Amino acid sequence: MAGVTLTVNLTVAGFWLLALGRGIAPYAIDSAGNVALAAARVPPAVWLWTTLLTVGGIAARCLLTMSALRAGGDAVARMVGGVPVERGTSDPAERRLLNVVDEMAIASGVTVPRVFVLRGEPGLNAFAAGYLANQAAIAVTEGALRDLTRDELQGVIGHEFSHVLNGDMRLNVRMIGALSGILFIGEVGEFLMRSAGSGRGSRRGNRSAVILLGFALTVIGYVGLFFGRLVRAAVARQRELLGDASAVQFTRNPRGLAGALAVIGAAPHGSLIRNRHAETLSHMFFAAGIKVWLGSVLATHPPVAERIRHIAPRFVTAEYLASRAARGAAAAAEPAAASARPTAAVPPTAVASPRPVAPAGPAVALAPAAVVAAVRPAAAALVASVGRPTPDHVDYASQLLAALPPALRAAADDPAAAPALVLAFALAPDEIARKQQLELLDEAGDDALARRAEALAGPVRALAPMLRLPVVAIALATLRGLDGAARERLVRNLVVVVEADRRVTVDEFVLLTIVQRQLGPAPPGGEPVKYRSILEVSADARLVLSLLAHAGTSDRLGARGALERGTAKLGLAATVLTPPSEFDFPRVSESFTRLRRLAPFVKRLFLESCVETVSADGTLSVGEAELLRAIAAALDCPVPPVLG
Repeated sequence: MAGVTLTVNLTVAGFWLLALGRGIAPYAIDSAGNVALAAARVPPAVWLWTTLLTVGGIAARCLLTMSALRAGGDAVARMVGGVPVERGTSDPAERRLLNVVDEMAIASGVTVPRVFVLRGEPGLNAFAAGYLANQAAIAVTEGALRDLTRDELQGVIGHEFSHVLNGDMRLNVRMIGALSGILFIGEVGEFLMRSAGSGRGSRRGNRSAVILLGFALTVIGYVGLFFGRLVRAAVARQRELLGDASAVQFTRNPRGLAGALAVIGAAPHGSLIRNRHAETLSHMFFAAGIKVWLGSVLATHPPVAERIRHIAPRFVTAEYLASRAARGAAAAAEPAAASARPTAAVPPTAVASPRPVAPAGPAVALAPAAVVAAVRPAAAALVASVGRPTPDHVDYASQLLAALPPALRAAADDPAAAPALVLAFALAPDEIARKQQLELLDEAGDDALARRAEALAGPVRALAPMLRLPVVAIALATLRGLDGAARERLVRNLVVVVEADRRVTVDEFVLLTIVQRQLGPAPPGGEPVKYRSILEVSADARLVLSLLAHAGTSDRLGARGALERGTAKLGLAATVLTPPSEFDFPRVSESFTRLRRLAPFVKRLFLESCVETVSADGTLSVGEAELLRAIAAALDCPVPPVLG
């Protein structure tokens, strides 16, 4: 993450040096050799103001563009004509896409992104955008949606998730703003030439002067664009190769990704994007979105053949395409079989799972017992899994999705039912306590929501513990499509329901933490690093570690020992164990807000201390694992599922 941040800063600094150079270049050339505009003998003050106006115009354009994209990945996807895919869609291709994205998100521990389709784009392409994982959006072209097989689509989505996990999205969005500024001067020049060329007046001399000025601005603008593309291409090519390697590691299926690249290379439209913003976003796409001159220098993506050679050296493109065409012809010859393909809420996965799932009613047992793993010696390894899911995690996520009860999966996909489903997870099993919670919802004017939540409470209580977070994750992906007021109302209702009995259980705390982080207001553009030492937020660290210590044991002495293990990992002196009565959610939430702004290397150490604390007894239960993952998610450090 630190390397990505440095790359971001160097890239943006490079763009600004280019902008400044464009402003002062004409004056420098004139002073050195009377090469440009020497005959005009323009005073130095004019060139100074020209430089200031040039840099100011570029800065204004950059700020305007970045302001328009502050909403995160959704804003970028909509900028290029992306249309959100409704979670309850009946289109088989769209359901398959959602299933692949859900699988990848659950496997990596990140928020399920919103999914967009670029309608009317026949080229096969995709991109991921956003500042943070909980703001991410995945967009695919209609060509990729319709023409790629599931394995090929999984390879493409795995590549895009690597950008989410490796922190490339922030770099890519900031480069959009910088490029828009670089393009600004050239666009002004083109506008002046068009305006003067279409004008009807007798003052031909003025029109000629405007055309010459426009031509000069266009030349200056596109010279700057050339160097801007050089900077962008140098950064983007390396990130694309890293994305390919990560996708193969993620899916354990290099043939799927190589096949997608082979299909792109052979497709009539390739991966080209028609949208007018394709130039600005070209560094974000899975494959080349535009044609450029001097491709070996300015291309943002390595050639398709080179990418295939890196990930699958023995892959033979011609054989693959011939086999693929034969399978397509066979499928077309059997319309009955084709029409029988499932379009249920959970399409069958193409990856065989090494962990067979034995049906056991609505609560499928995916683990033999509540204890997931003995992890005391593996704190560093568990933290090292942040952003590095394995194929085993993908297989496990596939199992979880296949095991979800259809009724709850349908409710999670339904924007009308998803709010009630989330509240159902907070309803108490005790009838008297549950009645009190529902009365509070009635008093808030949400009686219909209360009745629907009560109806879903029974199926929710029957869920196996490891299925709870996947259902919540899918519901939250649906709820992210609601407007800000509706999301805020849901969070407020959830807090009311949870605090009805004036105490917060571990399960309730996990639910509140995840829902507030994913649906609550996020700082536009992300949160910059503020604290570079754990000592600056030691009180917050001790509060969270105390919470984990109590979750790991009901024995106060054992909790005290767990806290000492965690604080020792941080180099902090042991302190008084915070009693459970002081764990009100607003206080802990404020601590998360500050801990999120730790420097990456300090945040990693803090996560290791969290693992040490919660696993002080040598084991990690399902509840403890989910609490740990919820805390990691609140710190923007997604932890994949803990496998037994």
